Amino acid sequence: MQEALLHSVVKLTKTRDVDSLESSLLSTIHEFIGCQQVSIYKSTCEDDSLEVECCLSLQVTKSKQYHWSQSQKLENPCSELISCLNSACIIAIQSIDGIETKWVPITLADKAIGAIAIKSNGLSSSDQVLLNAFCCIYENYLTILHENERDKLTGLLNRQTFDRKFKQLVEKQVVKHHKTSKSNQNRQLQSETVSWLAMLDIDHFKQVNDNYGHVCGDEVLLILAQTMHNFFRASDLLFRFGGEEFVLVFEPATFEEIDSVLNKFMDRIRNTKFPFVNKLTVSIGVAKVGPYDFPIHVLEKADKALYCAKTQGRDQVCFFDLMEQSEKLDSDDESGIDLF
Repeated sequence: MQEALLHSVVKLTKTRDVDSLESSLLSTIHEFIGCQQVSIYKSTCEDDSLEVECCLSLQVTKSKQYHWSQSQKLENPCSELISCLNSACIIAIQSIDGIETKWVPITLADKAIGAIAIKSNGLSSSDQVLLNAFCCIYENYLTILHENERDKLTGLLNRQTFDRKFKQLVEKQVVKHHKTSKSNQNRQLQSETVSWLAMLDIDHFKQVNDNYGHVCGDEVLLILAQTMHNFFRASDLLFRFGGEEFVLVFEPATFEEIDSVLNKFMDRIRNTKFPFVNKLTVSIGVAKVGPYDFPIHVLEKADKALYCAKTQGRDQVCFFDLMEQSEKLDSDDESGIDLF
């Protein structure tokens, strides 16, 4: 028992990303604590409302089969889960058939960010001790992973984690592409639902540092990052690539949806008060993410679109696909032969 327990702890702390840590945690809890189902919930606050997502769940059927459930947003989370998240206290209820459901809060920086839910026929005192210990190990290691993959100033994901996060997103969301004729390319761009990568750059940020100093520049970066965090969805990946450059990776959406949300975000920035700076704007370049795209290729496309937005006057969003289509049209016009 002790040897197996130590082996499981070693396995838990051997992981290097949150997804692997969570799957190892659920497997370990089920292995040492007899339960019918164990799940991890995460909470986020968007527009002053609490949103809850079931990140991962392991259920054992009556035939002893294991069933894993992936990420799923909860439309109506139960009151016990909400109470656990709000109070950061253990909540337990027992149904008429004797099944006990227990929610154990998960905290990060003294704030409840989620909960472990476990359904069983009732936990013994020793099982409860084990459950609490596993949750504490998870919390401690989650803190380490969080610090390693986050930018120290802004708290956004850092450049070092981009490739791994990008790969995970593409693996989870296989985008179906349909071949269309050249004449149908623009209609396809308008209607298909794909993932998107946006590269964002603060306009004239060097002038902020030169005129007001790097302390003011850091404050501008921090406020911008906080605005991004509050504006975009919790499922969107927000990275600081260095300096005043940021990268955003969005889950599948249509061209119209991404175009709308990015323009609304630019309006938000125009109306945000930054220290010393009377007006601040950003330029954004956007590229589609295909199911087999390499990160470097998508970044190159977004960077070209960003450069286009900069050269066209800044304070605007430019899509690589539209830019490419426009360049092809210009090229076709120039190659035409005028006989008369």
